[in-house]
Amino acid sequence: MLSRLTTAAYLAMLTALWCWLLTASYVIWKFGFVEGYLALGQIPFNPSIPINYLLLFILTFGAFGITFVTAFALTAIAPPRLRLLALCMAWIVGGAFASLDASFLFLDHGGGTWLPHEAFLARFYHPIATPFWIVFGLAGTASLTRSLRAKP
Repeated sequence: MLSRLTTAAYLAMLTALWCWLLTASYVIWKFGFVEGYLALGQIPFNPSIPINYLLLFILTFGAFGITFVTAFALTAIAPPRLRLLALCMAWIVGGAFASLDASFLFLDHGGGTWLPHEAFLARFYHPIATPFWIVFGLAGTASLTRSLRAKP
């Protein structure tokens, strides 16, 4: 039982770090460069918040926490043949949580009453980059965890 939980913890840690790194990179690209908030150095809305790389990494830290907890719980109970599915589900949940969180930070004044999917579609979603982010994230999860998933 202890080896199963240890393996689940290692798998969860790898998946959570990968999700956080990839989501933070996407947020830096989308909001920092495409939207230009890093060039401005702040969010121009009221109240004004200074923006830098560290803040964007901290902003997406929720991806790490949610992904770790979800991946640990799912892989601890999943049989070895279903661990990849559990890890991919955890990656999607963590990435979605962080993307919704980032989307709400960068809403303008008119978007204060938006639902989560509206904020995601208006601010985070990009028709080419977002599907690539998801595919690259899931493929990376499968690749990074391959040797650990085979353990009982």
